[in-house]
Amino acid sequence: VVGIFAIFHGHAHGGELPEQFSAYGYSVGFVIGTGLLHSVGIGFGFLAQSPLGEKVVRIVGGVIAFVGAAFLFGFA
Repeated sequence: VVGIFAIFHGHAHGGELPEQFSAYGYSVGFVIGTGLLHSVGIGFGFLAQSPLGEKVVRIVGGVIAFVGAAFLFGFA
């Protein structure tokens, strides 16, 4: 089921490809971005295994939520 949604999600991003850009470069950017997001998530998972790391992950999560709220309400 996840694979089916992934295909349609990829198709939606492919439809956003500007005509003047290379599909190859656009795709490579998405693959690199996805890999970086996964790497950061795995890193946070390892970091959260220690008591100090758990606090750091919670603080970073709070900062991300605060910045998201600032964007949502037009403060950023």
